Amino acid sequence: MSRKPLKSRAASSKTPAGFGASSFGAFSTTSRGTDLSYLAEPPDLSSVSDANVVVSLKNLQKKDATTKAKALEELVTYVQAHPYEQNGGTEEAVLEAWVQLYPRISIDNSRRVRELSHILQFELMKSARKRMERHVPKIVGSWLSGTFDRDKAVSRAASEGLSSFLTTPEKVTQFWKRCQPQILEYASDAIRETTDTLSDERSTNADDAEAKYHRVLGSSLALVLNLMEKLEISDLMKCQDTYDQFFEQDKVWTSMTSNDVAVRRLSSQLLSICLAKRPDRVEADLARLSKTFVGDGLKNNQTGSATEYIDVLTQLTVKHPTIWTSEYRGKKSLTSRLKFFLEKGSQGSTSKFWAILNNLLEAIPSEILPENLDGAQGFLKSMRLGVTNREEPRLNAVDGWSTYLNTTRRFITSAQSGDDRVKLVQENIFPLIAHYLYPNPETSAWASGSQLSILIKAYTSTATSPFKEVIEATTAEWNRWKENFANRIRNSLPEASREHEKSQKSIADEGNRWFALTGLISEAHEKTISTGRPIPNLPAEYSFELLKDIFKLLETRNWKPFGAAATVESAFRKSPRLFRQSSESSSEVFSDLENLLSENEIELLQSPSAAYMFSSINLLSQIPEQKQEYERIWKANITALLKHAEHPGTLPALTTLISTEYASILAQQTEALEGELIKRCLECAIGDLSPGWALFDAVFTLSTLSVAATKQLAKELAARIMNPLGQPNLGVVKGLRLIAERRPEILVQDEETHMNLMTNLLSLSERVSVTSDIATLKQLMDNSSTNSHRTLGLVQQGISSADPGSLAVDTLVQQALRARTSATDVTQIEHLEHLMPDTIVWKKELECFLQETPNPSLSLTSNLGGAYFLPITSSTTPYTSAPRDREGCSIPGRMAIYTIKLLTSGFEFHSLPAVKQVDIVMYLGLTMELVEDQMTIMDENKIWGSLSSKTALSAAGELVSSGRSFINDLAVDSEHWRDGPGLAYDLVRALIEQARSVTPMGLYCARALGGLVESLVDVHGFPSSGEQWLTSLDVLKNSPSTTLPAVAILGALGESISASRVVSNFCNRLVSDVAGAKLGQEESLNTLVLLNSCMQIYDVGELPVANNRLVFAVRQITSWLETPEDLDYRFAAEACRSLQRLLPCIKDVYGPYWDRAIEFCTYLWTKPIIQSLECRLPEIHSSLRLITTLQSLEEPNDDLIDILQSTEEKRSAALLELLKLHRVKETQPLEIVDSIICRQVEKLPLDHIKDLSEIYGLVASDSRTIQTAAFILLHKALPAAQEQLSFDVLLEKKDAQLPDELLSLLLDAPTLEAYPDDVLARFPTSIRSYLLSWHLIFDAFKGASFKVRSDYAENLKTANYIGPLMDFTFDVLGHSAAHPFSLERANFTDNQIREYDVKLAQHENEERDMQWLLINLFYLVLKYVPGTFKTWYIDCRSKQTKIAVAGWMAKYFSPIIISEALDDVDEWNKNQEPPAEDEKELVVRVSRNAGEVVAGYEIDELQASISIRIPQKYPLEGVSVTGINRVAVNEKKWQSWIMTTQGVITFSSGSIIDGLTTFRRNIVGAMKGQTECAICYSIISTDRRMPDKRCQTCKNLFHRTCLYKWFQSSNQNTCPLCRNPIDYLGTDTKARRGA
Repeated sequence: MSRKPLKSRAASSKTPAGFGASSFGAFSTTSRGTDLSYLAEPPDLSSVSDANVVVSLKNLQKKDATTKAKALEELVTYVQAHPYEQNGGTEEAVLEAWVQLYPRISIDNSRRVRELSHILQFELMKSARKRMERHVPKIVGSWLSGTFDRDKAVSRAASEGLSSFLTTPEKVTQFWKRCQPQILEYASDAIRETTDTLSDERSTNADDAEAKYHRVLGSSLALVLNLMEKLEISDLMKCQDTYDQFFEQDKVWTSMTSNDVAVRRLSSQLLSICLAKRPDRVEADLARLSKTFVGDGLKNNQTGSATEYIDVLTQLTVKHPTIWTSEYRGKKSLTSRLKFFLEKGSQGSTSKFWAILNNLLEAIPSEILPENLDGAQGFLKSMRLGVTNREEPRLNAVDGWSTYLNTTRRFITSAQSGDDRVKLVQENIFPLIAHYLYPNPETSAWASGSQLSILIKAYTSTATSPFKEVIEATTAEWNRWKENFANRIRNSLPEASREHEKSQKSIADEGNRWFALTGLISEAHEKTISTGRPIPNLPAEYSFELLKDIFKLLETRNWKPFGAAATVESAFRKSPRLFRQSSESSSEVFSDLENLLSENEIELLQSPSAAYMFSSINLLSQIPEQKQEYERIWKANITALLKHAEHPGTLPALTTLISTEYASILAQQTEALEGELIKRCLECAIGDLSPGWALFDAVFTLSTLSVAATKQLAKELAARIMNPLGQPNLGVVKGLRLIAERRPEILVQDEETHMNLMTNLLSLSERVSVTSDIATLKQLMDNSSTNSHRTLGLVQQGISSADPGSLAVDTLVQQALRARTSATDVTQIEHLEHLMPDTIVWKKELECFLQETPNPSLSLTSNLGGAYFLPITSSTTPYTSAPRDREGCSIPGRMAIYTIKLLTSGFEFHSLPAVKQVDIVMYLGLTMELVEDQMTIMDENKIWGSLSSKTALSAAGELVSSGRSFINDLAVDSEHWRDGPGLAYDLVRALIEQARSVTPMGLYCARALGGLVESLVDVHGFPSSGEQWLTSLDVLKNSPSTTLPAVAILGALGESISASRVVSNFCNRLVSDVAGAKLGQEESLNTLVLLNSCMQIYDVGELPVANNRLVFAVRQITSWLETPEDLDYRFAAEACRSLQRLLPCIKDVYGPYWDRAIEFCTYLWTKPIIQSLECRLPEIHSSLRLITTLQSLEEPNDDLIDILQSTEEKRSAALLELLKLHRVKETQPLEIVDSIICRQVEKLPLDHIKDLSEIYGLVASDSRTIQTAAFILLHKALPAAQEQLSFDVLLEKKDAQLPDELLSLLLDAPTLEAYPDDVLARFPTSIRSYLLSWHLIFDAFKGASFKVRSDYAENLKTANYIGPLMDFTFDVLGHSAAHPFSLERANFTDNQIREYDVKLAQHENEERDMQWLLINLFYLVLKYVPGTFKTWYIDCRSKQTKIAVAGWMAKYFSPIIISEALDDVDEWNKNQEPPAEDEKELVVRVSRNAGEVVAGYEIDELQASISIRIPQKYPLEGVSVTGINRVAVNEKKWQSWIMTTQGVITFSSGSIIDGLTTFRRNIVGAMKGQTECAICYSIISTDRRMPDKRCQTCKNLFHRTCLYKWFQSSNQNTCPLCRNPIDYLGTDTKARRGA
């Protein structure tokens, strides 16, 4: 049966209708046991039809838990495959067998087996339904027992099965009621089982047998317990006899002494329910219960069940107290048993145990508890041992000691004399308090009672005692404790002692405990004073005596014992009720506090006691009844402090004394104190007096200063927030932050202070890294701002100026939005117009940037194209004096960023006047276009000073992106943009007017116009009725004032107006105008620009112009090309653009136009460099586009075909010259041109490239595109050149050399240290050049012969080129740091390891591109120069790197290298040349799994064979060559061949083919000229040698062994053929005989 996953258990809707009675067999030693016993008879499986099911059922009877679990899973799968709907479900024979097996399986020791048994039972119920319901009475006990299993998974499986048809509590109760007899019978049988009947001791260990027994015993008790809980008494009485039989079993009550905690709990719970529902049964068993439940229960371990046990014991004692007396028959008294039980404590139970125990001790008959003093002492000692038990939970302490104290009180009450009572409290209660007050090791047993709630109960146990002698003993004990404490204070160590501080802390802690307890007693006294039984306050008198002694001691020892001073503070803090009522004792304490400084002065200020004494004065202020005393004491001490203002101890003393609410009122009334506080605050903030911050905080938290003094202090601090260097005064910032947190209104009310502080804070938050104090202060000030007009001025000033100290734009936007939010009335909203930039300033600043002639290369990226050539200005230098902020952004840039961020933040832009809206959007658009052009060519001194930093480039990109989004949103809301009115309509008209001037301003207005119209058309389209709008614009004219608007409109509308008659007519006019245009005239250039813009609307070759007009225009333009040097870059670029569109329309027309156009393009590519590259880019770009168009024409005429073929080589050379152009910096136009050049270069035939030496240098270009083009060329050319080189090397017998130009690229090897991580991740061009050069090196290897490869490898090894490459590779890929790069995680495949595709890599991110190239290079190193890599590996000094590299190589690269090596051998074997006539073919077998090559050569029906095995770490570990079968030669020569073969492989870059060739050559050489032996007619003898003895007469060869045998058999030394004598051969040996 297949093992399938179990299906989910769906609830069944069927409920069993009824059950019949059944009985269980009794256990017998001669017959089968019960169904739970392992001796039970197996079921009869002969009726089961499915053999697989029979096997599974038999496996359930096996002993192995895994076998049983698998069998159950198979049965579950089988039952699920036979649902009820399929022939009524599972067959009856399976059900009958299962009913016999289920009880025993359900108690198995394996949790999984038990769980699966209940799952299978449920599945059978679903499958067989009514048929299975008939069997339920037989297995109901086992099924219900499963619900009580301690394993949650097992219990859940059983419960879910039952709950599927017992869906309500009523059904559950009914089920238990109907099955009561069967359940009782199962429980009775189960409780009779033993470990011997349940488990076979031969195969089950004692622990497992015990666990199964307790599981069965517990289920038996649980079943009966649940029956008695769920059923009414009337129902129980129906089976009274059965219940009686069950309870007669001794195990029911002896279970209380079981080793299993669950069984003990169940036994207790069962007795509890019996007391409620079967009291008669309990009463009948009292004697047995007294012995087992009381006597044995108290003696045995009750860990985990003590609470349940003591609870039911209490119930039993209350109802039947005789179980402790007359019913008990044990030898040992129950009193001793009870003491033993108490010594063990709660045994891991909760605090409930002690509460119940208290009830039990009250219910126990008095004669059980001891009556004499010794007995009581012993009993209480047993209780203390239990309460203080090390394993007793700490949470139980309160309840445990409470029970202990209650018991002690009972013994005090029952004591026989007063002396006994006093002794009881002295030995059993007083130590609790004594240990708390002064802990020491002798009283450590009382440590757990050191909780105030326990101590107050202990105090009341004696102080409220009805016995006089107990109260007197309590009073005497407190007096003794006070005297002992006072002595310890007096004897505390002096300051000179090493342990002085420890001694004083001990005194302070003891004083804190004293007054904590006495304070609690005072509180209890106050609460009960009005009741009938007040708690006396006995410690009060001794506390005052203690304080009196302390003050005397402090004065005597010059206030050095700070522990005594801390005790005084503890008195006021912990026990303030002592001082509420005026008395002689309290007055003495107040007098001492008043005279602290007047009498002691300097000694106190210098002492560590000062802080505690002044804190005591503050605590006095919290006692309402002593306000006058506090005021008198406070003033006296403040006056004394001001006399010693310069003393270091004055500052903390002042801080303490002003740190109360009442003290702040008193401080404002003391003028001298106010001046001192101001002075101290300034010193703290400006001088950063660290100890003074507590005073500063107290002054402003509690309003200690007057309002006027506070404002003056705040103003002075605000003026000093920055130092002259612009750095923050951190102390001042911190002080202002504290003021803003405590008294924010002080910083807001004064306008000058507020504005000064706001400006400085905003500037600080941008200049320096914001500290938490600055950030908090700024936030508080922002929240406090109330006057928006202050913010308006701040914002307007910030955006209309720029310098390194200007506020950041984000800051200004935040302030503007805050002002907008705070504006509430109409007047304020109108003033918010001033939050927008000043358009006059904006325009003025923009004009400064529009003085310079536009960069001509921008014509490649703009829709305006050649319109960039039209504006010519006198200025050629950029505007370098523009004011800029610290990010390098100019005023227009700041205004644009501010406007965009404000508009996208919900600012109500449409509420502004229409003119203001038009101006703002216009200048925003102009600024965006300037920024976009600056980003395109990465120019300097434009809107940004430089875009070299990431921050500036990101800000510029964000401005353009957000601006475009704003324009698009504006377009969406402008449905009637052509007809008006509206912002878009007004804006289009305004931009057209501005664009009429042929100036840089007009050019950029045209750009903004084109972008706006394009967005509007994209959203709303351009209907055919739009022609009227075009006509109304009056811009489709060939005049300077309409050129820029026309170019912008045509470029924006694009193909949407290709069917327009107006545009068609305009195009025809322009073609006609071109036919009469003159070279060099600006009017002609205007015409060309307009014509090119107009032709862009139409598809190539589809101009709506008559053919003859087109021919005239082409003739005119190509006539200019006869003297190409007369065309400047503008005319050259526009002429090529025009021809690109015009020539395809006349492709069938023959003439000189084609020749002139192509020759002109070639001239542009090779002409002398006079102009800058920026000027040449437009003409190069347009000429390349023209050539591409001509090459791609369909069905060209013969003239074009001929000229293209005849100039092909010339154009190839010209293209290579374009590759060599000097490039200053990377720009987008340059990238566009380079990409076209590279696409053309890739198509060049290799025979057109005469000299590769000039191309090597291009691999080191700073342009990635040029690098790629040069690499692709060389990647194709180098392997092709190796064939000729190999031939030349062979003929000239010289060593091959890698090109010097290529090797020179490897000299400057990169290192990891030279590049920061962020730079390295961008794959710098210098690193890319180095790595691509390496790839070209291995391209040279690829097509080279063995000799050339060896020479190349020697080149690399001699100059150690490989070392730097390997170092860099493993530094970058993490091997040096022991974190090798994971190829699986990075998704690098085997194909990517083998091949690096430079084009595909360009589409990856730079870092992955570099990783791919490094991985591929490492593979190539292993493939072509493994020996050099192995040398580097051996020389590597870093063990960490070597371990990482070896593992990495073996995991990712070795399998590929090995596979390819075996593939090469396989391919070589298939393509072996046929052997010569006298030779045999080398038989080669490749075993890929073993990584082995076996080669054999047949010699005389034998085969000489060797094995070449490739190790897993190949090529780091070399191949091993071993001999398999030696033939024809002796052992020495054979080993020589093997060593030679291995040497060839090792020293020929690991070529196995070279090794096989050498092996074959050796054998063939050895067999040359060998003939058969004339005696045995074989070449190989029995000793595997060839004939080596020649007859000098007939010259025939013989085997030595054959000849010797001939001599022996013929008895003469003659030749077998010619019969002439042969020289003596030597002595006879085994080897010669071949024996």
